Amino acid sequence: MQYAAFDLETTGLDPALDQVIEIGAVSFDEDGVQERYEALVRPGRQVPSEVLALTGIDPAALALGTEPGLALDRLRSFLAGRIPVAHGGGFDLSFLRQNGAWPDEQEVLDTLDVGRILLPAAASHSLPRLAAELGLDQPRPHRALDDADATRQLLLRLRDQVRILPPAVRSALLDLCRPYGWPLARFVAEALATSPLPKPPATKSTPKGRPARSAPAAQRPKPPDDPTALAALLAPDGPLAAHLEGYEPREAQVQMLLAVAQTMLRGSTLVVEAGTGTGKSLAYLIPAAARSVLRRERVVIATHTHSLQEQLMGRDIPALQSWLPWSFSAHQLKGRASYISLRRWRRYVSEPCRDQAELAFRLKLAVWLATTASGDQAELKLQDAEHLLWTRVASDRLDCLGWRCTPATDGLSVNPSDCFVHGARARAEAADLVIVNHALLLADAALQGQVLPEYAHLVVDEAHHLEEAATEEGSRTFAAAETTALLSRLVGGSESPSGLLAELAASPGLGVGGADFEAARPAALQSRLRLEQLWSALLEWSHHREEQEGQREKKVRLTDTVRVEPGFEQLSSLAGDAATALSALDAELRRSLALSREEVGGEQPDAGIRELETSRGELWAAASLLQSAFAGGSPESVKWLSLRESGPTLHSAPLEVAELLADSLFAPLTSVVLTSASLAVAGSFDYFLGRCGVSPAAETLLLASPFDYLEQSLVCLPVDLPEPQEPSFELAVVELVAELAGRLGGRTLALFTSHTQLRDVYGALKQRRDLDQVLILGQGLDGSRRHVLQAFEGSERALLLGTASFWEGIDVPGDRLSCVVVVRLPFPVPTDPLYAARAERLRDPFLQAALPLAALRLKQGFGRLIRRRADRGAAVILDSRMVTREYGREFLAALPPAERFIGPAAQVGERVEAWLTRAATTQ
Repeated sequence: MQYAAFDLETTGLDPALDQVIEIGAVSFDEDGVQERYEALVRPGRQVPSEVLALTGIDPAALALGTEPGLALDRLRSFLAGRIPVAHGGGFDLSFLRQNGAWPDEQEVLDTLDVGRILLPAAASHSLPRLAAELGLDQPRPHRALDDADATRQLLLRLRDQVRILPPAVRSALLDLCRPYGWPLARFVAEALATSPLPKPPATKSTPKGRPARSAPAAQRPKPPDDPTALAALLAPDGPLAAHLEGYEPREAQVQMLLAVAQTMLRGSTLVVEAGTGTGKSLAYLIPAAARSVLRRERVVIATHTHSLQEQLMGRDIPALQSWLPWSFSAHQLKGRASYISLRRWRRYVSEPCRDQAELAFRLKLAVWLATTASGDQAELKLQDAEHLLWTRVASDRLDCLGWRCTPATDGLSVNPSDCFVHGARARAEAADLVIVNHALLLADAALQGQVLPEYAHLVVDEAHHLEEAATEEGSRTFAAAETTALLSRLVGGSESPSGLLAELAASPGLGVGGADFEAARPAALQSRLRLEQLWSALLEWSHHREEQEGQREKKVRLTDTVRVEPGFEQLSSLAGDAATALSALDAELRRSLALSREEVGGEQPDAGIRELETSRGELWAAASLLQSAFAGGSPESVKWLSLRESGPTLHSAPLEVAELLADSLFAPLTSVVLTSASLAVAGSFDYFLGRCGVSPAAETLLLASPFDYLEQSLVCLPVDLPEPQEPSFELAVVELVAELAGRLGGRTLALFTSHTQLRDVYGALKQRRDLDQVLILGQGLDGSRRHVLQAFEGSERALLLGTASFWEGIDVPGDRLSCVVVVRLPFPVPTDPLYAARAERLRDPFLQAALPLAALRLKQGFGRLIRRRADRGAAVILDSRMVTREYGREFLAALPPAERFIGPAAQVGERVEAWLTRAATTQ
């Protein structure tokens, strides 16, 4: 086959604003290179110095380059009749399509996708990293022709990877590709048609947390029971110091270790705020490992973020196992949906692919299944769109056959007769420490211990998220689009029998009982009709409210006041009709399923039966939520509507979770430790204790960070900016952020509380000529959170605008991040249905809820700045209420004791630049 690898270099990441500056292409087949095409392209705008430095392109030569239209026409001619190949081709295609040089229907063979399929263990699938790892020739990275040729070499190397796959995998890939003519399918099929290469030594993955090899239990040294003896492990002459060169004891870490050990020994509750740099994970892991081994009392450690779980399992626990005098085992247990179901996988691949991206997903899984021992999707490094596809193959409680599941016969999986979910739970049962996320921990509490193995002690890290996680665990949603699609799957169109019910009625394996499913069709059609009537009336009602109130509400809380508004009585009636119809459908489906079970006896249920059982459960839950939401429901829950273009969604969430946490999670345990870097407000834990159901008698410990914030950080508070609600505030934000980013050469993170304001500021900054040399990145505007964060970390001159998730959980090394701008104080949105309902119960909602929530959020945002002893940085808070309002002192108390500048906005940029310059020269 004839291929043509190509690459573009551009002035930036946005095809609507940036331009192509270089094109490179190489045509080839398996025998070698045939032709090359290379062109510099006149951009018609100034090229950022960072791009020139990265590519090494001469600005003078660029000014004499080819006219853009002509250069792109030549590329199109070069690619004609050949299979186009690119690495990360989506980026290149976005620029070609913007310039009308690429038809929407044309597909590209993307070596990034192929690399992810065939080299799943690679640390990075970027072209420079793969070229270095595989020894490819790439003398000038980030030059278009050299990158195109490296892409050519990579494709040929990946072709060889296909040829060394085991026979069972080769056969599976061929079956997957055979029906399709997409470039990816043709490439894989052509590679499979060649003779196999010798197979390298086989390797298999090890499930994370599998116990390390160690001496038998009888020969293990026993850990000490005395907290002081455990603390001695961290002494200057202890085993950690002997293991770790340059080790320096941290007093706060030792204090926390002692407190955790004493808590587990006494059987009590401890709440610890441990500042950044304390080393809190080691401070709770050591006593947890000691207690679990010595007393055979399992310890569960729960985190909120995936990244912290990976840190514990990938770094902290293995390091601990390497130097602790005793052995212990740990296992990371995840929710069922994190593991693949081999039965669902076989059902899924029997259906046709919708596009080339879905084929790439299936090929990736087929290769992975030959080596995985855990079945954990985290090994796959799924990309954004692939997470939706994963739901088709993930284990599902409502679609699990348990012991009746038929073993795999395709030869792909390492242990084809094993269930990955059961295997993970068995390893957790055998482990001393079990690492989980908050969601799984709370699901286990709600199900009274049916999910996790029995445990006596609990450590909750990132505990500031516990209330939020408990709220999510108790929440329910009912989306119009999803429910309508579910019913349409059951009945198809209205004219003639089709859909799942018709398929089951015609299924010979169900015998006479199968025909009964068609009897449920009228009830399903009636349910769909009633729901469509409700959705239509809801949209009309919301438009009427919008006209009356002069503003569009994206969320409408269903309060007693709303329920007596004009038109709501009709909505309640329609909701009741829909709930009644769904209940009638539920009864029909239950009867049909019962008859089917009698027919098939103890045999494995048909796949369609399992799908129908899953659908029935979802529709029953929808009927229950409809009934309670429009009829008034429980005063202990909050109900609201989200009104979006895709259709309305009904939500329900618990009003309070403190009692639930106290009774279901904490009460059955021997000891509980809750820790985070941000739990206290102005030195008090009262807010956290009350919200999370922790006894006021619990011991609390506030440990300062070991960092020298007076030397390492500067906080600037401009006093003369407009307040956030004033029309001129946004312009002032643009001016000051632009000045800071310009003076610092990027290296700035601006934190917003509003997506709308972020978009407006982003648009204004992109138009400024004085920021041409700065890469401006906007969350949700230049890609996903992960994409923009990677771009920021990889650039020396970048400005990142982020909201929500960027206030915590990011760790940018070195001086790539030197300034954090807080655009406005992060108060909760007063109209948010859940917050508003909770606030109504308080005597003083501002002091008891809004202020502590905002203070904790500000502390988290500041925490992005200083992550290591060598870091230096400035925080600039643009909300003048910090200095003009009485409550500003509460926010200042939440921040570390940094050097401060309080003065005119006109002096802030110069002050920050001078401070960072001085800090750099004194390091």
